[in-house]
Amino acid sequence: MSRMFLIDDKPMVTWPVFSGCDFDCTYCNARKAALTRFRHLERYRDGFTPRFHEKELRRRFKPGQFVFICYMGDIAFASRAQVISIIDRVREFPETSFLLISKEPGIFWYWHLVYPDNLYQGSTIETNRDHGLSKAPPPKFRKQYLAASDHPHKLLSIEPIMDFDLEELGSWVEEIRPSIIEVGADNYHNNLPEPPPAKLKALLWDLKNICPVVVEKPGLERLL
Repeated sequence: MSRMFLIDDKPMVTWPVFSGCDFDCTYCNARKAALTRFRHLERYRDGFTPRFHEKELRRRFKPGQFVFICYMGDIAFASRAQVISIIDRVREFPETSFLLISKEPGIFWYWHLVYPDNLYQGSTIETNRDHGLSKAPPPKFRKQYLAASDHPHKLLSIEPIMDFDLEELGSWVEEIRPSIIEVGADNYHNNLPEPPPAKLKALLWDLKNICPVVVEKPGLERLL
């Protein structure tokens, strides 16, 4: 996701306990940032190569915070042992909400873990179409795994939104049953195939009838 958004009027807190990704999405601003303005930071000494940052496990969190784990990367590239150490830390702060998001949500199954209720499972599904702009699993597979999860709290990121088929994408969201949906545009001039205003407005209407919390992120107004 390209920018933080608000939950109950409070911004998300980021927790860089894991960074990097090998999905090579052509529109990835996180990779660009790691290779340019953040390249002086120790965690990006190897560029955007996936890395676990064990010292971050000492971090403490406040009740009521909403914490985005692995904002600059994808947790799919972490080992099971690394994920277990992260989840164990999450359990120590039951009054804090955490988000674990991946473009390969099948990993929530592959790890064979029991997830605490204060954790949100999430995935990015920018469209129902496969535009071929990433090495991540195609959107239909992301939908299948996220929909199959019976975890009580799920977040769906539709960002950067790309042109889609209204009826099919709407049915996907109904299958996923997310607690939170965030919708955002391409804010970094990647010339993506974007939906026309009328279609986007129709989608937002459908989403608000499906999910109790739909967040329209800064920059989306450009498409409306």
